[in-house]
Amino acid sequence: MNNKKKTTKNQNAVVSISQIQYTFISTHTAYKPNEYFDTAFRLLKEFPKDLLQLRDSADFFEFCYQLGIRKGINLYMLPCNFFTGQDDENYKIFESYSGMFNKDLVKVFLIDKDIDNHEKIAAILNRYKFGYYVFVGNPGAKNESFYNRSKSFVNGHELIDLIQADLALINEEIKRVYSIEIDSFNLARNPNADQMNPYYPSLYAKTNYYILNQILGNFWLKRPDEPKREDIELYSKKRATLQLDQSKVIDCLHQSIHIKQNITPIEPYLPPMVVIAPFHFPRYGKILKKVFETKKEKMLLRVSQTEQLPDYTYEIDEEVRKHLKDQEIGLVLSVLTKRLLLLDDLGFLHAQFHYSPVYRLPIAGKSLNMDLSHFQRSFPNKKSAIKKIGIIGDLLREQLVSKQLQGMLMERNGQLVFISDLPMEWLKIGNYPLSLTHDICRIPEFNFSSLINNYIHSQRLNFRIQQDILKRTLIIHCASDDEEDMHQIFEIYEALQASLGYTSIICTTIEEVSDAVKKYKPDLLIFDCHGDFDEKDLSSYLVIDDENDILLTGDDIIKHQISAPLVFISACSTMPNYGYVKFLSDAFFQAGAFAVTATFLPIKMGDAAVLLIRLLNGLKLQETKTIFSNWLAFVSHTLRSTLIFETIRTERKKNNLKKDIEDQRIAEILLDLMVFSKRKDAFENLQAYLKTINPTIDTLFENLDHEWLSYTTIGRADLIYFQNWLHEHQQENFGESL
Repeated sequence: MNNKKKTTKNQNAVVSISQIQYTFISTHTAYKPNEYFDTAFRLLKEFPKDLLQLRDSADFFEFCYQLGIRKGINLYMLPCNFFTGQDDENYKIFESYSGMFNKDLVKVFLIDKDIDNHEKIAAILNRYKFGYYVFVGNPGAKNESFYNRSKSFVNGHELIDLIQADLALINEEIKRVYSIEIDSFNLARNPNADQMNPYYPSLYAKTNYYILNQILGNFWLKRPDEPKREDIELYSKKRATLQLDQSKVIDCLHQSIHIKQNITPIEPYLPPMVVIAPFHFPRYGKILKKVFETKKEKMLLRVSQTEQLPDYTYEIDEEVRKHLKDQEIGLVLSVLTKRLLLLDDLGFLHAQFHYSPVYRLPIAGKSLNMDLSHFQRSFPNKKSAIKKIGIIGDLLREQLVSKQLQGMLMERNGQLVFISDLPMEWLKIGNYPLSLTHDICRIPEFNFSSLINNYIHSQRLNFRIQQDILKRTLIIHCASDDEEDMHQIFEIYEALQASLGYTSIICTTIEEVSDAVKKYKPDLLIFDCHGDFDEKDLSSYLVIDDENDILLTGDDIIKHQISAPLVFISACSTMPNYGYVKFLSDAFFQAGAFAVTATFLPIKMGDAAVLLIRLLNGLKLQETKTIFSNWLAFVSHTLRSTLIFETIRTERKKNNLKKDIEDQRIAEILLDLMVFSKRKDAFENLQAYLKTINPTIDTLFENLDHEWLSYTTIGRADLIYFQNWLHEHQQENFGESL
């Protein structure tokens, strides 16, 4: 597991004895919808993440925000075959593994009834003074007998009761470390909590209900009466509006937090919003062609690929109804619903870091497939690709985003975390793609294991960007000997090394790449090379030496542990968005990365070099100035500001403009592009300024090449703070850095 990676001073484990450790122990090694995970993740929503929440949940929420820390549920997921030795050995293994990251007092186990070594698991659990457990399913009387039944619970309320019964003993340790005591579990501090966070009989409202509970604690105070099961066939606009209403309450609670002032005027004042945009994998027909051969089987596959309408209902076509019974259709849709609910559960986990609001869009598929499939081939020119990107942006809006959500997204000053395989950066709300006005990162949806591991990795380890990150930056250049254009660009990077402080190296083999990463141990690893994708195994790869057919695949990255906390890939088509399953980003994450910037499309060699040099110069500026709070803000601005430079370059060439353009005016427009409220007007402001120089200038957005739209940032880049910003934020609020 990548979580066993040793930590460095920039990648510290989160240590807090008041944090509660939750461990899933099951028979499963892969994460997918099934009885165990369906139940375990539902239960997890009911639990507190820290003992201090039970002391005062609202105070804990404010404390985390003021301190600038991200605190999610401390989750471990271990297969039962992890414990095969003697009892003492199993206990030491578990202690050693969990102790690398936390020193928490309270340990909670969610145990799969189907494991075959209950006696060994019970032996571990019984050693913990504050160890509690819940069975997922009925393990049988014999297996139950191995455990201390006084430590057993069935829901979040019973778990809290068990912890409260041991509070006096727990307090002894809490007081020793924090010099405070948890006098009692004060869950009734906010008398309006139930009005602010009512329980709705809708699957779509449960995620935000439990996020709000983490702040208000009203579920822990009194379990709501279980309402009747929602009828998912009924038309109900509330499914969308409930999510929005809850999101607005979460945002209002964030705005009520007292902080002295923002460190920079451009940082968002709302938490990142987690948006789940599910997408039917478009290659199932190809992959499962031999499995679904009969007419009935093909109809079953078609139902499994059914899209949702804007009201979240399913529309089943008449052809399907001719071959399938309602019961068969319902069974397939229930399987699809389980998949969507697991996405909700994972969205809840990712929302925990910043108490973020969550919004799940309707699931899309065939209505987008034809247009997305066009990106499997090369376009005759970049403008053709940009036109198609515009079409997809309009389709995403029309198919998925209600007008109410459009309005909220346009006005909401917060970053966006999409859980999706769709290119949500291209979503067009208003006149432009969303990535022009918002900072966006994505976590691919297809691989559930990657979604969960990405969360666990970000929860356990803190990576902070040091002021001298350029000294910790490695650029690896790869090209065949006969590629003169590439080598000329490599020389430019070589010349800038001394002034900027990074390391630039040319590698011709996978072994050289591996050796360079091991030698320099970079915080930021940049690949400058060619890239492409393989239709046979639906993967992407980097080209080390095209002439000698040396390729760097995901398997190579994992085998040689080629990665860094931050990875930036300057190569073509490294993150194709139409039915690929072996992502380079997944490989980099498995080898230890926190965020990876990759490419949807082919990119121009010269433009890619200009972008990288601007990125490096931006990091140089961050050495002495506090501008951006996190990596997502920095990368997003570096990408979107390409629009300004490309427009100027285009008009200079077309209209022979040279010294007429004032650097100071362009700097002001670039500053506008940093400020959320001014971004949507920055391009128009540039157009208006250019017209004052030459009234005939009429630069159209759709006529530009928009290299910046070729990039996508994968992983929780919003959680990666610049150390200088965090230090100043903590000093401002606490008087000293913690």
